[in-house]
Amino acid sequence: MNLQQSKNYPAQLVFINGQQTITNSLIVADYFGKLHHHVLRKIETILKDAPSEFTSNHFWCNVQNQQVGTATRDLKCYQLTKDGFMFLVMGFTGAKAAELKINFINAFNEAQARLSRTQSPFERQRMLFTWEGGKIVSSMPLDDDHFVTKSEKLVQYVREPRFLSLEQLIEISEAANQQIASIARIDRERARLS
Repeated sequence: MNLQQSKNYPAQLVFINGQQTITNSLIVADYFGKLHHHVLRKIETILKDAPSEFTSNHFWCNVQNQQVGTATRDLKCYQLTKDGFMFLVMGFTGAKAAELKINFINAFNEAQARLSRTQSPFERQRMLFTWEGGKIVSSMPLDDDHFVTKSEKLVQYVREPRFLSLEQLIEISEAANQQIASIARIDRERARLS
């Protein structure tokens, strides 16, 4: 579906990521009818010219592997906040560009309204239930900073840009290093006793 036809579907343009509303360079390129590498070039110019205090808060790069036939290549994509988006599209001109900018701004505003509606603890409560034998045996509320995942997805979440803070990543790294050292000591002791 051409994203320009999604005027009535703003959820296809802007997403909620944690406590932020974001879009990405692929969506912007498609929606404005531009080549993605041209949008990337414009973003990289912004990153070079604008103060890093601004760009580090409103633009972040995500590189994913993409399968093209039998080859794999890296696909660079930038995620942008509303302010990053506004800075990027300031130079897009013409009546059509103006209409598309307004649609995008409305999509950001709608996503922000959705995010704000979920902030009240009385409107939203996340619960974790434990089932045994078809019956709930325990339950507990989950705070906004709690998440439940499969163990095999944990590494994916750690690699996700801006999912965890620097402090959280350091804490995870230190805990993992301690665990690795402990396992290595146990293995050395077993080898010594064998």
